[in-house]
Amino acid sequence: MFITLHDITYTYEDAPNSALENLSVTFADGWTGIVGSNGAGKSTLLKLLCGICKPDSGSIRPAVSGVYCAQATEDAPVNLLDFASDYSADAVRLRTMLELEDDWLWRYDTLSHGERKRIQIACALSLNPAVVSLDEPTNHLDRQTRAVLLDALKEYRGIGLLVSHDRLFLDELVSHCLFLESGKGTMIPGAYTSAKEQLDLREKTSRTERKNARDQLARAKTEAARRKNVAGQSSARRSGSKLDKHDSDGREKLRLAVYSGQDGKAGLLSAQMDKKIEFAQERLDGARTKKIYDKPLDIHAEPSKRRYVAHVQGGAVQMGETRRLLYPDIFVGPTDRIALRGRNGAGKSTFLKMLLAGSFDLGDRLVYIPQEVTPEEGREFLEKLKGGSSSHLGGVLSIVARLNSPPERILSGEELSPGELRKAMLAVGLLESPQLIVMDEPTNHLDLPSIEALQNVLAQCACALVLVSHDEAFLSALTDISWNFEGGGIAAGGSCRGDTVLVVS
Repeated sequence: MFITLHDITYTYEDAPNSALENLSVTFADGWTGIVGSNGAGKSTLLKLLCGICKPDSGSIRPAVSGVYCAQATEDAPVNLLDFASDYSADAVRLRTMLELEDDWLWRYDTLSHGERKRIQIACALSLNPAVVSLDEPTNHLDRQTRAVLLDALKEYRGIGLLVSHDRLFLDELVSHCLFLESGKGTMIPGAYTSAKEQLDLREKTSRTERKNARDQLARAKTEAARRKNVAGQSSARRSGSKLDKHDSDGREKLRLAVYSGQDGKAGLLSAQMDKKIEFAQERLDGARTKKIYDKPLDIHAEPSKRRYVAHVQGGAVQMGETRRLLYPDIFVGPTDRIALRGRNGAGKSTFLKMLLAGSFDLGDRLVYIPQEVTPEEGREFLEKLKGGSSSHLGGVLSIVARLNSPPERILSGEELSPGELRKAMLAVGLLESPQLIVMDEPTNHLDLPSIEALQNVLAQCACALVLVSHDEAFLSALTDISWNFEGGGIAAGGSCRGDTVLVVS
């Protein structure tokens, strides 16, 4: 089965620009990844294909039934009660694949976001729709739960559309990727990693073409100026206004030049150059490329001269009434790059607080970006940022731009989106020459291009790094030490600076 969008344009009411503009693309059975920055039109496209929105112009053929699973899980699926009462073979199979407990379906409001997300997707798949659109389905899910979800989605046989910032999830599931930017789309076959490589190659080719077109235009303008100068001199010679009235030889030469046409060629060649300039300008206008940043950031971070920047003495911490987190002596070296891995609720954030308390008086040289920032904290941060010096603000905005956010969004309004707030907080910290950066779920609230930009920026910072994340691609690119939070067993004894098991008992 195929669904074709032809010249689709959609604009939200009061929006200055179209969310999608003259988009033409065809989707086939199987999963397609929808990739782009915030505001690129990803969610709009999903809603259009599922019939929730209608395009301003263009067509979608054929019209089919579709189910859209939004990012948010506050509202229960409309068919939840029907699914909860369904014990057919297909419904039971979905419950099994997604590891759903029967009682979950009757107490949706009491469940975690991760549990609700699995129910949301199960209810969507139970309808057996021709199109399923999933908007960030791996939000709130740990690594093990993502694997469960992945296996279930591989069983779907219709047209699946996936918006996700999880690169490994995209690589495992999709066979095509549609890259959206400013309402336009580029479809490339392959999983995300290979498709992104092809897109980058196309972009590199476009930059080369733009440079060549710019050089051609400059050469044409230079040559045009030279020929106009020559033509002007020829015109002056032909006028004879400066010849003596008794200079019969000079006037004879002018008549011969006009008769032979030799002196008029300069003017003809000058006129021809105008056409070449017009062609070169059209070539340059057609070679559009997006702005890239390939120079290192001016971050003056350096490793601490201390032997360790943080230390947590071994022990145990109570987690609720029946569970404890057991851990050995742990040290963080000045250049250690550490990943905290484990299921939701395994104690990672709890342990992170102890680690921060055990940092050796780093002051401003410790950068901590929490998982959640209250609106009040965000407003206070922004007010302080805007009230600082212009040079400091300029430095922050420069880093924010490298993190894939327009600086003008930081300056406008009294509040920032969660993703933009974290980018600005990190930018402020990076200007303090940090010796330790600690981030709790830094890829939450970020689109995929922003995650890749964040990854590139952190890779340039020569200091200790501690990350809590379920994004395996992100962790693998930035860390080489793993602290694993697991259930059962006995805590490792002694002390450890390398890979460590922290046990929840």
